[in-house]
Amino acid sequence: MKQKIKIFYLLIFVVGLSVTCDAQSNLYPLRISANSRYLVDQNNTPCPILGRTAWFVISLSANQYHQFITNTVSKGYNAIEMHVLDHDSRGNNPPFNGNGDLPFLRRLDGSVWNGALSYTNPNTEAPDLTTLNEKYWAFVDTFLSYCDSQEITVFIFPGYLGAGGGGEGWMQELVANGSAKSAAYGAFIANRYKNQKNLVWMLLGDMGTFTIPQKDAEAALIKGLKSVAGQQSTHYSAEANSGQNSTDQVDFGDQMTLNGVYSWQGDVGRLGRNAYSIHPVLPAFLLEEPYDEEGPDGNKYNPSAIQPVRRFQWLGWLSSIGGYISGNGYVWGFKSPDWQNHLDTKGAKEMSLLNSFIRSISWWELVPSGLEGTKTLITNGGGTLANTDYVAAAANPAGTLLVAYIPPAHQGSIEVDMTVMHSSVKAHWYDPTNGNIKKITGSPFSNKAKQQIIPPGINSDGQKDWVLVLKSNGD
Repeated sequence: MKQKIKIFYLLIFVVGLSVTCDAQSNLYPLRISANSRYLVDQNNTPCPILGRTAWFVISLSANQYHQFITNTVSKGYNAIEMHVLDHDSRGNNPPFNGNGDLPFLRRLDGSVWNGALSYTNPNTEAPDLTTLNEKYWAFVDTFLSYCDSQEITVFIFPGYLGAGGGGEGWMQELVANGSAKSAAYGAFIANRYKNQKNLVWMLLGDMGTFTIPQKDAEAALIKGLKSVAGQQSTHYSAEANSGQNSTDQVDFGDQMTLNGVYSWQGDVGRLGRNAYSIHPVLPAFLLEEPYDEEGPDGNKYNPSAIQPVRRFQWLGWLSSIGGYISGNGYVWGFKSPDWQNHLDTKGAKEMSLLNSFIRSISWWELVPSGLEGTKTLITNGGGTLANTDYVAAAANPAGTLLVAYIPPAHQGSIEVDMTVMHSSVKAHWYDPTNGNIKKITGSPFSNKAKQQIIPPGINSDGQKDWVLVLKSNGD
């Protein structure tokens, strides 16, 4: 505790920390802000989504998930994303929990289910979703309560569907169980966790196109989830197909209260701006982008996950504002010993810096460049949206804060419209790889015209990405 306090005050001294979701506040359940742009706690304090994927975390022992959550909190994250039922063979020991318990007891033909997840005939061999194993769910109870005690919001899939409805997820089992049993399972999990205040319910799961039986099964699960009165956790978001925001999915987009941005290929700037721009307004956040160590530098699941992947988080956050969730290709499956060896990668440390940066500013006031009445902030040299050279920028309407991310592929100077600022402008560069601040020659600048600013070259990682921070009196 003493070390945490020391670090907390060090952050205040170094960056002028603007505290959000203070540990002393009455945090849960989170609510949507008055302007519908972000989440707030019960004291109306803005809460950014600072998330880490933890897909197979329920497969860990209590000691192991304590290690993971402790590491996660130490890096400034306040959320995780997981599925409560594991299926994908790439992860740790599906479908068992960390105590070796199965979530269901019997197959649809009435015989004992041994945990098999491949079938000759799923209509008889798949698990019956209404034969719940109390031991499994008691383990989940303890895990979720622990996350609550650590002030971690859990983005939780009750039935992650899987790409194309195949072996990564539970689509075929939901279809085999039919609408009545799928709805009953949804009602079971909603009723069991009706008093759990730190959840966001996640729908779909790498699936955005449905046959009629698949659509009916997912609709029944959602109906069951929403059928229980008096729930403390009432927010919904979703991963559909890559390239779709949560609200874009034609069948279930109207179920969302939070609009997640999802691009496996990294097109998060365009999608983030789309999510921010929808009406009626919903909080928008970066839900998934190329993962750390999941490209040529790691297990190669995603050819788009080319380093430095921090560029996707900075770009996606500044385009959607509500926050982000990021992942690591070795950690999410929790296969030992790889996951323990990859908790503290360079990418994880860079996300810790991003978390501290977001908390150090009035992030909730920011509006992406050119949207909702904000002028175009980068008037020349800003690159092209959806290209690797695009400069994401956002400013607050009061004209006291502007933040812009210069990606590694950007070349040359940028031109900033200083007339959006309230008064004379203090400017500095922030290195997203080590947190160092670099003064800009000529600062403070006038707010009466446009200003050419030249990025400082190579950062501590040997790349050219930098964060431009402009402040005027009042911030």
